[in-house]
Amino acid sequence: MRHPLVCFDLDGTLVDDTVFIWKSLHEHFRTDAVRRKRAHDDYFSGEITYRQWFECDLELLDEAGATRRGIEAVLDGLRAMPHSHATLETLKERGHKIAVISGSLDMVIGRIFPDVEFDHVLINRIEFGPDGRISGGTPTPYDLEGKAEGLKELCRLEGISTSQSVFVGDNSNDLWIAREAGLSIAFNCKSDELREVCDVELRGKDLCGLLELLG
Repeated sequence: MRHPLVCFDLDGTLVDDTVFIWKSLHEHFRTDAVRRKRAHDDYFSGEITYRQWFECDLELLDEAGATRRGIEAVLDGLRAMPHSHATLETLKERGHKIAVISGSLDMVIGRIFPDVEFDHVLINRIEFGPDGRISGGTPTPYDLEGKAEGLKELCRLEGISTSQSVFVGDNSNDLWIAREAGLSIAFNCKSDELREVCDVELRGKDLCGLLELLG
């Protein structure tokens, strides 16, 4: 098999109706926009770590009243990308390993793809207390630039080279991993930079086109 490992971004790629789940949650719960932007800017200027940015997001959401049930209600308003379930199932049937490498949240996968057996999931994880309030979480080291390192780690685990991997993503935070993958695919793309970096662009929102590319 030429490409035994197929990796996906989550928000905007496998999941429709959101660009970034963090943005959707902050807007829904009306968190403090000033503090949110400050944390964003501080991370990208190197003033704080990714973990600190992650913890700030959780703190803002908790302060705004976000609970497990409330977040699940937001996620229930999202849909899987058209034909994503069938595409993932077919890839598994063909013998591909499938993975998610994303800065999104594990709850998104659990809510929208509960029956899909991903071989690998590299993503942020959120935890709740008995009362349903946010109690903490584990930030992924594999977001933004780290996505490329995540791909290398999965290829190492699978005993393949990165040239044998596929990555499917939609936005500028996928640039680094798109450069690393053997076949990079811009899907439902929102970034001109990503279009230029990727080997192929799939227009529209039908993931079945991926099966033809890998057929």
